[in-house]
Amino acid sequence: ITLTGGTGLGKSSITRELEHWLLNETQDNVGIIALEENWKRTADGILSIEANERLYIEQIREQYGDDKYTELANKVFKGDNENRLWIHAHYGATDFDDILSKIRYMIIGCNCKWIVVDHLHMLVMSAAFGDERTTIDNIMGSLSRLVEETNVGMILVSHLRRVEGNKGHEQGVTVGLSHLRGSASIAQVSDCVIALERDQQSEDPQEANTTHMRVLKSRYTGDVGMATHLLYDKDSGRLREVFVDESSEELEL
Repeated sequence: ITLTGGTGLGKSSITRELEHWLLNETQDNVGIIALEENWKRTADGILSIEANERLYIEQIREQYGDDKYTELANKVFKGDNENRLWIHAHYGATDFDDILSKIRYMIIGCNCKWIVVDHLHMLVMSAAFGDERTTIDNIMGSLSRLVEETNVGMILVSHLRRVEGNKGHEQGVTVGLSHLRGSASIAQVSDCVIALERDQQSEDPQEANTTHMRVLKSRYTGDVGMATHLLYDKDSGRLREVFVDESSEELEL
């Protein structure tokens, strides 16, 4: 499953919600490869979902208190959830072969049924297969073969290329498969592609904080189009599903 969208449109927020849901609603182990942040911020992101507080922000974390934080961490990561969440601690060192080996270890050695890779273009920077298109083709092929071999579920975050015109994806431009950055193989190899759309600069605060999720590809059913709408709560840092009347663009809470 490839999740894509413009810069700052909430890709990481959605993956955090999914990771938290998998931990709470399934018995599956989850492996996370988050290449733009260290493992502590990744863990804080999941704890923030549980707490309904933005604990990844230092000032909010300090107000929360160490004892309360430890109790929360034990609830999420210990007990029934012991050894169910595995986070790649890369310490700034990223080599594609090493990362691929770590993913394989998470799947086989740690029994992870879901792997989240955030994001593809950081993997591109870690590989040396030639130009960007060739590199992406090779990475997508390697990930696809690993998924087919192990039957793991993989959520891959990908960036978009810049579009022509005065408005970009951060101003709510409708996303198409051709907007995926670097290579057509991202769309071709993925079983499902989901795009995030949001007008960050809207004068309407509700619209500026509502992410529209559009299915661009679904190999399983063939169904595509607008799927749902997620409203971001700045106080809790959480996303919740809302109904948007697309004929009038009216949002119902």
